[in-house]
Amino acid sequence: MKKILILAIIVTVSGLIAYLFVFHKPHKNTFKLKAEYIISASELLTEFETDENNANSKYLGKIIQVEGEIIKIKNISGNYEISFIDELFGVTCIVDSVYAVQQRDELIQLKVGNNIKIKGQCNGYLSDVKLDRCIISD
Repeated sequence: MKKILILAIIVTVSGLIAYLFVFHKPHKNTFKLKAEYIISASELLTEFETDENNANSKYLGKIIQVEGEIIKIKNISGNYEISFIDELFGVTCIVDSVYAVQQRDELIQLKVGNNIKIKGQCNGYLSDVKLDRCIISD
């Protein structure tokens, strides 16, 4: 009985430690990360439309910098959604509320038609290419 209790405690403690490391691991700070790729929004979309598997292996999970003309800006509860090319079939970048607070002045000045550079993590392609944890780049 003692062995079962000790084993249960070990399994419980190990599970708790694994949970804390996996689900509460801090995100990397996009401000401090260098973009692995610098590409225009239209070129990025074309790569995904042409060969999604190759584009996924190249960009998925990586920090990339995208440049293009803003076609839509949406503020959703402090998170900014910035779209390039087309609202449904383009490139969409999400500036979450944490980064939005840090770049408040830059975000307020953005307008449809502006050309900007955004750096963020590529999360793949459904009908559009998604980037999150984005910041406005220089």
